[in-house]
Amino acid sequence: MSATERCHEVSGLVDTFVDLQIEDALRVTVAGVTIDCCVHDIDRRDSRFTLLLKTFAEDYLRIETQWACGWLDPQVDRLKPVAEERQPLGELQGIELL
Repeated sequence: MSATERCHEVSGLVDTFVDLQIEDALRVTVAGVTIDCCVHDIDRRDSRFTLLLKTFAEDYLRIETQWACGWLDPQVDRLKPVAEERQPLGELQGIELL
């Protein structure tokens, strides 16, 4: 995949973030694993997007990207609030509204 193709793919993922609302049901793919979840919180700023998603296993996923002469690959972390633990999962590969 060329850098231009990857840039368009990342921009497409970020375009999906723009229309999301709290409680929207989503299916995200990261590290080859598909996870069903719902939007818990959204932080939209001019140069940064952060989504907090609640999984059905009572974990949270945080997806974050920022603008730096183009959108950076959205990174996904699993958050376990009880243990105050953050586990990096990798780059977001796909996101779809259910």
